[in-house]
Amino acid sequence: MASPLTIDKEEVRATYLATGNLKETARLHGMKYTTVRQWANRYHWETATNAEKLRRKADAIVEIKRENAHKDVTPVTRSSDALALALNSHASTFRTNMASSLARSSEALAEMDGFTALDNSRRMVDLATAAGKIFPDMADESGRLQVNILGLGAEALWAGVSQPSH
Repeated sequence: MASPLTIDKEEVRATYLATGNLKETARLHGMKYTTVRQWANRYHWETATNAEKLRRKADAIVEIKRENAHKDVTPVTRSSDALALALNSHASTFRTNMASSLARSSEALAEMDGFTALDNSRRMVDLATAAGKIFPDMADESGRLQVNILGLGAEALWAGVSQPSH
Protein backbone atom coordinates (compact mmCIF):
# COMPACT_ATOMS: atom_id res chain seq x y z
CA MET A 1 0.00 0.00 0.00
CA ALA A 2 1.36 3.39 -0.92
CA SER A 3 1.92 5.91 1.84
CA PRO A 4 -0.22 9.05 1.63
CA LEU A 5 1.39 12.20 0.30
CA THR A 6 2.13 14.94 2.77
CA ILE A 7 0.17 18.04 1.93
CA ASP A 8 1.07 21.42 3.38
CA LYS A 9 -2.17 22.95 4.70
CA GLU A 10 -0.70 26.44 4.65
CA GLU A 11 0.13 26.05 0.95
CA VAL A 12 -3.43 24.92 0.28
CA ARG A 13 -4.75 27.88 2.25
CA ALA A 14 -2.52 30.28 0.31
CA THR A 15 -3.88 28.84 -2.94
CA TYR A 16 -7.43 29.30 -1.68
CA LEU A 17 -6.76 32.91 -0.69
CA ALA A 18 -5.34 33.53 -4.16
CA THR A 19 -8.24 31.88 -6.02
CA GLY A 20 -11.08 32.54 -3.58
CA ASN A 21 -12.65 29.21 -4.55
CA LEU A 22 -12.50 25.99 -2.53
CA LYS A 23 -13.32 23.75 -5.53
CA GLU A 24 -10.60 25.33 -7.65
CA THR A 25 -8.11 24.97 -4.76
CA ALA A 26 -8.97 21.28 -4.38
CA ARG A 27 -8.56 20.70 -8.13
CA LEU A 28 -5.19 22.49 -8.26
CA HIS A 29 -3.80 20.38 -5.39
CA GLY A 30 -5.38 17.13 -6.56
CA MET A 31 -7.46 16.82 -3.41
CA LYS A 32 -11.09 16.10 -2.65
CA TYR A 33 -13.27 19.21 -2.38
CA THR A 34 -14.75 17.98 0.94
CA THR A 35 -11.26 17.78 2.49
CA VAL A 36 -10.45 21.37 1.55
CA ARG A 37 -13.90 22.53 2.76
CA GLN A 38 -13.39 20.72 6.11
CA TRP A 39 -9.99 22.34 6.58
CA ALA A 40 -11.49 25.73 5.82
CA ASN A 41 -14.15 25.15 8.48
CA ARG A 42 -11.85 23.55 11.04
CA TYR A 43 -9.08 26.14 10.78
CA HIS A 44 -11.41 29.11 10.25
CA TRP A 45 -10.16 30.15 6.86
CA GLU A 46 -11.65 33.38 5.59
CA THR A 47 -14.32 31.83 3.38
CA ALA A 48 -17.28 33.69 1.96
CA THR A 49 -19.61 32.06 4.50
CA ASN A 50 -17.54 32.65 7.63
CA ALA A 51 -16.06 36.03 6.70
CA GLU A 52 -19.32 37.75 7.67
CA LYS A 53 -19.44 35.77 10.94
CA LEU A 54 -15.86 36.76 11.77
CA ARG A 55 -16.63 40.43 10.98
CA ARG A 56 -19.76 40.40 13.21
CA LYS A 57 -17.79 38.75 16.01
CA ALA A 58 -15.05 41.38 15.74
CA ASP A 59 -17.67 44.17 15.77
CA ALA A 60 -19.28 42.66 18.87
CA ILE A 61 -15.93 42.48 20.66
CA VAL A 62 -15.19 46.11 19.77
CA GLU A 63 -18.63 47.14 21.08
CA ILE A 64 -18.15 45.27 24.36
CA LYS A 65 -14.75 46.89 24.82
CA ARG A 66 -16.24 50.30 24.07
CA GLU A 67 -19.04 49.76 26.62
CA ASN A 68 -16.59 48.65 29.29
CA ALA A 69 -13.95 51.28 28.54
CA HIS A 70 -15.24 53.61 31.24
CA LYS A 71 -15.61 50.87 33.84
CA ASP A 72 -12.89 49.59 36.10
CA VAL A 73 -12.55 46.02 34.93
CA THR A 74 -10.35 43.71 36.94
CA PRO A 75 -8.99 40.83 34.87
CA VAL A 76 -9.30 37.40 36.47
CA THR A 77 -8.02 34.01 35.47
CA ARG A 78 -10.31 31.78 37.54
CA SER A 79 -14.07 31.72 37.90
CA SER A 80 -13.72 31.66 41.70
CA ASP A 81 -11.89 35.00 41.53
CA ALA A 82 -14.67 36.45 39.39
CA LEU A 83 -17.28 35.24 41.91
CA ALA A 84 -15.34 36.76 44.81
CA LEU A 85 -15.10 40.10 42.98
CA ALA A 86 -18.83 40.08 42.24
CA LEU A 87 -19.74 39.31 45.85
CA ASN A 88 -17.44 42.06 47.11
CA SER A 89 -18.93 44.60 44.71
CA HIS A 90 -22.47 43.71 45.81
CA ALA A 91 -21.58 43.63 49.51
CA SER A 92 -21.58 47.41 49.91
CA THR A 93 -24.98 47.71 48.22
CA PHE A 94 -26.36 44.96 50.46
CA ARG A 95 -25.00 46.61 53.60
CA THR A 96 -26.45 49.99 52.59
CA ASN A 97 -29.88 48.49 51.93
CA MET A 98 -29.73 46.51 55.17
CA ALA A 99 -28.79 49.61 57.18
CA SER A 100 -31.75 51.45 55.69
CA SER A 101 -34.08 48.56 56.58
CA LEU A 102 -32.73 48.43 60.13
CA ALA A 103 -33.30 52.18 60.52
CA ARG A 104 -36.93 51.83 59.39
CA SER A 105 -37.40 48.87 61.73
CA SER A 106 -36.02 50.79 64.70
CA GLU A 107 -38.42 53.66 63.95
CA ALA A 108 -41.33 51.21 63.92
CA LEU A 109 -40.12 49.65 67.19
CA ALA A 110 -39.88 53.06 68.84
CA GLU A 111 -43.55 53.72 68.07
CA MET A 112 -44.76 50.49 69.67
CA ASP A 113 -46.55 50.56 72.98
CA GLY A 114 -45.14 48.46 75.81
CA PHE A 115 -47.35 45.41 75.36
CA THR A 116 -46.80 45.26 71.59
CA ALA A 117 -43.05 45.58 72.17
CA LEU A 118 -43.20 42.74 74.70
CA ASP A 119 -45.29 40.64 72.32
CA ASN A 120 -42.73 41.21 69.50
CA SER A 121 -39.61 40.96 71.65
CA ARG A 122 -38.46 37.72 69.97
CA ARG A 123 -38.58 39.41 66.55
CA MET A 124 -36.68 42.39 67.92
CA VAL A 125 -33.96 40.12 69.32
CA ASP A 126 -33.70 38.33 65.96
CA LEU A 127 -33.41 41.68 64.21
CA ALA A 128 -30.69 42.85 66.59
CA THR A 129 -28.81 39.55 66.15
CA ALA A 130 -28.95 39.86 62.35
CA ALA A 131 -27.70 43.45 62.58
CA GLY A 132 -24.81 42.31 64.76
CA LYS A 133 -23.83 39.64 62.22
CA ILE A 134 -24.05 42.01 59.25
CA PHE A 135 -22.33 44.92 61.02
CA PRO A 136 -19.86 43.23 63.40
CA ASP A 137 -17.78 46.41 63.70
CA MET A 138 -20.78 48.10 65.34
CA ALA A 139 -21.60 45.35 67.82
CA ASP A 140 -20.92 47.50 70.86
CA GLU A 141 -23.44 48.49 73.53
CA SER A 142 -25.46 50.61 71.07
CA GLY A 143 -26.26 47.46 69.05
CA ARG A 144 -27.86 45.62 71.95
CA LEU A 145 -31.56 45.32 72.50
CA GLN A 146 -33.11 45.61 75.93
CA VAL A 147 -36.74 45.39 76.84
CA ASN A 148 -37.49 46.86 80.24
CA ILE A 149 -40.81 45.37 81.33
CA LEU A 150 -40.36 46.78 84.83
CA GLY A 151 -40.55 50.25 83.29
CA LEU A 152 -43.94 49.41 81.88
CA GLY A 153 -46.86 50.45 83.92
CA ALA A 154 -49.36 47.89 85.14
CA GLU A 155 -51.90 49.52 82.82
CA ALA A 156 -49.77 48.65 79.77
CA LEU A 157 -49.52 45.02 80.81
CA TRP A 158 -53.15 44.89 81.89
CA ALA A 159 -54.32 46.39 78.57
CA GLY A 160 -53.16 43.31 76.70
CA VAL A 161 -55.07 40.88 78.91
CA SER A 162 -58.65 40.30 77.90
CA GLN A 163 -61.15 41.22 80.57
CA PRO A 164 -63.71 38.61 81.64
CA SER A 165 -67.26 39.59 80.76
CA HIS A 166 -69.81 39.88 83.59
